[in-house]
Amino acid sequence: MNIPVIIIGGGPAGAATALQLRHNGYDCMILEALASPKRKPGETIPPQAFSLLKKSGLDILLQHPAHLACYGNRFIWGSPVPADKSFFQNPVAQGWHVNRAIFEAQLQQLAIEKGVQYYCGCNMVSAVYSNKTWTVTYTDAHQQLQTVTAAFIVDATGRKSRVARKLGFQRKMIDKLAGITACYTLPANIQQFTYLEAVENGWWYAAPLTENQLVLSLMTDTDLVHGHLRTARDLLTNAHATTLIAGILQNTRCADENLVVSSAATGYLSQRTGERWLAVGDAAYAYDPISSYGITSALEGGFYAGHAIAACLNGDPDALHAYDWAISTAFTTYMKMLIGQYAQEKRWPTSTFWSRRN
Repeated sequence: MNIPVIIIGGGPAGAATALQLRHNGYDCMILEALASPKRKPGETIPPQAFSLLKKSGLDILLQHPAHLACYGNRFIWGSPVPADKSFFQNPVAQGWHVNRAIFEAQLQQLAIEKGVQYYCGCNMVSAVYSNKTWTVTYTDAHQQLQTVTAAFIVDATGRKSRVARKLGFQRKMIDKLAGITACYTLPANIQQFTYLEAVENGWWYAAPLTENQLVLSLMTDTDLVHGHLRTARDLLTNAHATTLIAGILQNTRCADENLVVSSAATGYLSQRTGERWLAVGDAAYAYDPISSYGITSALEGGFYAGHAIAACLNGDPDALHAYDWAISTAFTTYMKMLIGQYAQEKRWPTSTFWSRRN
């Protein structure tokens, strides 16, 4: 099989790239490792992302009843006194707490409707570039070896950067942040805010979802994770020692006992573009969840990546450089914000977690 563009990874960044390629008239194929979309940490879309979603034609996805409006942030950060930051004064007066599994299924379905060849349960084995052609070998959903050739390849494999690493490029990690996450059932609805609370060894995040569900995460460095955090019940017990977060956990039940431990570290690829390839989303630049920029950066990166690839295939020699400049500039701006955000918290000057950031 031969196709203009092959995208490795079918999450938000890969799907957004494919949609823009189809908008520009290019056929493309997505190879997604998961057999079907699953719930992942990262639920919040801030109000400022709405213009991008509308420009990309993705705003309609937020109308699904599984996605809950978010009206602001409620937090304890830099002070023991709780505070609110409402979204009501923004041009778009709300954000969203999205059901990630459903949101990614929506993106997948939209991509298929737009003509993207979308294959689930596929894992890349090798990618070789020769004579301006990529030859990609992968195992399909039936564990059969398949081969496809393409003019361009996209690494949308998230923080693992599988394609770029096979090409010999390394990831640079700025910190060791990880998220320990579980899902719970609340006895009743709570106010539709994002809840954040700084503690001595990290910070807590909580977001209500539909059907009285709550996502709860402890964000800390991998080497600071206590060994007794093994189940969702353990995480809930630790959360009860907080102030703000504990107040929304009355009579909370574990939806299941499983914990999801995932990297939330800020990091980036040493090189994001090259000869007929680019990295997009977390594969290129990965953001701290405190920025609420993860899903937004994936969709925004995919939007610009799709246009850059189309321009490159049309003979524009500067298209990939322009794309890299755009995403690198956004990351530089983010780093300044991140440093400022963590610098606000000075209550634990001897804490390993906070001293690393200040």
